[in-house]
Amino acid sequence: MSPQFDIRCHAYSTEIGYDVRSAEDGFQALLEIRNEIPEILLSDLHMPGMSGFELLSEVRQRFPAIQTIAMSGAFRGDEVPSGVAADGFYQKGSSMGSL
Repeated sequence: MSPQFDIRCHAYSTEIGYDVRSAEDGFQALLEIRNEIPEILLSDLHMPGMSGFELLSEVRQRFPAIQTIAMSGAFRGDEVPSGVAADGFYQKGSSMGSL
């Protein structure tokens, strides 16, 4: 995620009542999830190391109760792209309200 988006997303999510944690990549995200299981996971599909595609697949297998949202600027629309193990999709550049 870009630093600007991360800041806006954190501020918006906190404002509507969510506790927010962030991770630099998919491997760090899995470590964070092991420490405390979140209700919702928002993941960029393109990250260094473990991609969002891989992270979401791992989360689906290991933690099926977590609601997942994939995020990308490479896909258009609000439907989850084919082959992505997520419950929802957020197109980068869309309004925060669409999350």
